[in-house]
Amino acid sequence: MRYVLPPMHTLRTFEALSRLRNFTVAAAELHLTASAVSHQIRAIESFYATKLFQRNRRDVALTPAGEKLLEVIQHFLQQLSSVGEALRSRDTNRLYVTAPPSLVSRWLMPRLGGFLSAHPEVDFKLHATQSLLDLDVEKVDFAIRYGDGRWPGLHGVKLFDELIFPVASPDYIARAKLRKPADLKGCVLLRDDFQSWERWCEQTGGVVDKSGWGPVVSDSALLLQAAEAGHGVALGRSVLVADAIAAGALVKIGGRAIAAPGAYYLVSPARHADSKPAKAFRLWLAETAQRG
Repeated sequence: MRYVLPPMHTLRTFEALSRLRNFTVAAAELHLTASAVSHQIRAIESFYATKLFQRNRRDVALTPAGEKLLEVIQHFLQQLSSVGEALRSRDTNRLYVTAPPSLVSRWLMPRLGGFLSAHPEVDFKLHATQSLLDLDVEKVDFAIRYGDGRWPGLHGVKLFDELIFPVASPDYIARAKLRKPADLKGCVLLRDDFQSWERWCEQTGGVVDKSGWGPVVSDSALLLQAAEAGHGVALGRSVLVADAIAAGALVKIGGRAIAAPGAYYLVSPARHADSKPAKAFRLWLAETAQRG
């Protein structure tokens, strides 16, 4: 549908003059000259082929036609302003976060409800990925990454370190008569691409039987699900197994643990602007990570 309208800038000028009733005052608000305001009013009157103002010596007054037009224009401008404010607010409140899938499922998601309920105004997007996305290109506000904290052009703050130790389900421990690390020699050892049983043995003096090698699972969260299901013993990462141990779904075997080669960091682009949602999320995540 084609709308027959006067130039948009003349509508704003008409509304200002209707409200202020003075060419000079309206010109000051609009950052125009009084003659420019007068020219725009003549243009809109010409468009509608009717007189909209009664010119007096010191001010102006609306004609009946002007009163009718003002009512419509004010409603239109108010609606346009409200829509613009809503769109700006949505962009300002948008928060885009990426994190490794294992951390998302085992640690972040069970806790995220606390942030979302405290900040319902935030338009939150969470992308679970192992990929190191270009945060500027993808317009990512924060990435939770695992590593040494050194990513060129990015600012990283450490969230937590990790320890690695064997875990298994209570059912598997009972079936395998697994009471101490030395008993691992007769167990099915679940593996993933992140940590190796060889490294754990080297650093703890433990001994395992390679004939007990179980399947390799590419995702740490799936590896722990296999352990919870009673399929064998896994090397658990302290952050990822904390909830399962607290719930009794997994049990730590013995007291031997090794430090993980990296840590989790909250990473943001160097150009990152401190929006209100970003500040709130950073503070919430730091406090939540500290609690474990």
